[in-house]
Amino acid sequence: MVGIDSVHVQHVDGIKSPSLEETRSPDKGAVNVLLILACVAFGSASFLFGYDDKVISPVAALSAYVEKFQGPNPVDGTLVLTARNQNLVFSVPLVGSILGGLAASPLNSRYGRKWPLIAAYIFSLGGGLLQLFAPNLGVFVVGRFWSAITIGIANATAPLYMSEVVPPSMRGRSVTSINILSLISGVVSTVIVNATRNLNGKKQYMIPLAVQCALPIILIIVTIALPESPQWLVAKGRMEEARRNLRKLRGFSDWQVDDELRVMKLCEESERALTANVRFWEIFDRQNLKRTLTAGSFYSLNQISGVILSTTYTTVFLTELGVGNPFLFTVIASCCTLAGTIVAPLVIDRVGRRPTAFVGMTLLLLIDIAAGGLAFNTGNKNSVLGIAALGFIFNFFWGAGFYSLSALMPSEIATPKLRNHTMAYTIACAQTTAVITTFAVPQLTSADAANLGAKTYLVFAGCMACVLVFVYFFMPETKGRTFAEVDEMYDANIPMWKWRSYQTTTEAKQARIVVG
Repeated sequence: MVGIDSVHVQHVDGIKSPSLEETRSPDKGAVNVLLILACVAFGSASFLFGYDDKVISPVAALSAYVEKFQGPNPVDGTLVLTARNQNLVFSVPLVGSILGGLAASPLNSRYGRKWPLIAAYIFSLGGGLLQLFAPNLGVFVVGRFWSAITIGIANATAPLYMSEVVPPSMRGRSVTSINILSLISGVVSTVIVNATRNLNGKKQYMIPLAVQCALPIILIIVTIALPESPQWLVAKGRMEEARRNLRKLRGFSDWQVDDELRVMKLCEESERALTANVRFWEIFDRQNLKRTLTAGSFYSLNQISGVILSTTYTTVFLTELGVGNPFLFTVIASCCTLAGTIVAPLVIDRVGRRPTAFVGMTLLLLIDIAAGGLAFNTGNKNSVLGIAALGFIFNFFWGAGFYSLSALMPSEIATPKLRNHTMAYTIACAQTTAVITTFAVPQLTSADAANLGAKTYLVFAGCMACVLVFVYFFMPETKGRTFAEVDEMYDANIPMWKWRSYQTTTEAKQARIVVG
């Protein structure tokens, strides 16, 4: 990372000198067809996660699937997975995603961005085929676990590539588009299951799983011809190759390519100097502990909001409630999450982080209370439909606030020299919480366990009340703040509710950090 206060013009023999307009707008004309294709291709890696994440709930609720892998629920005779089998299908694979995320770091460091991603796609085919042709639930779960490892690698690799190949002015839009592509894939998966639910026999669940197997093949084809990340090549000292690849990904002149390459090299040298001798455990030092805990909490806390009932377990949960068409409702739920995520960037940047959090989380708390209250009258059809409708509304506000803030806040809060370690800690916390929450929900909702059903929303309401208290005391307002300003306010122990009006030093306000 390095501060850049002015545009440095590097003159190259035989190359036309830059115009005044070019020096004022160094990113102008940077986009070309190959760059767009690279962003779409690597962003589409999130299709694997989005499809897998959203397809499993409706698939696991299909009558043919339950008959094949379990049979009627022994408690009430319905074709719904028991709490134990839900834990196997939904929770166990999450451990695989943790392993994949841990494996991604050394793979990306040694082999770059492109080839680890392609290897993950190839490896994922085995997991997909195991699920497609599984003779029993044990083999199906192994296939899910296998696929989750590759998804963990893809989730960690694709954002790195996209953040490195686009100009700095496009980085935010480029990387956040991954969430949108993931949710679009989720909508596609739920639409496919809804279309196959009335088919006879194994086709009900085999067609959606066959589509899942086809995705990696398509992604391999569109990814294999793309250039490796120039930033990674610079880090490896392969400057000539880095220049060739950067030139392919840019539509502007040679002098601008050379100047951007120069900045990449400076960023890499600065990054090495900044992180030299930095140890992981420094994130827990006294001066860093508050921001580490805050950064690591958002992904974890959003999972105890109650959203798991209307995302991961949507179809199974709605089937247990006896809603008319839980598969169609699952499609609607996915669309609501997507709509909220699309709205999020406009809201968060215009209103600010803390106001978005407080308004959004208060609404989620009220929805949890309302849905939990309606659960005491599930014999009434209108009450059941009301719970489903509240789930849709919940998904929209969760996507527009809590979910999007979870992705944004850790990157803004972490101190620059510890950013990589802080993000690793954040992902570890998120995955650990996901395993616990995914395991706990069936034990609360299922007829063969606690049998709370939709009353579980009240449990999440209590969690949301605690989250609001945490946000008040620990969430800073980082809208429009430089990294230097964030450091200054943390060092000065400014209360979080005073950050919005606090006047930092002129030097901190003017600091500009360009992330390599």
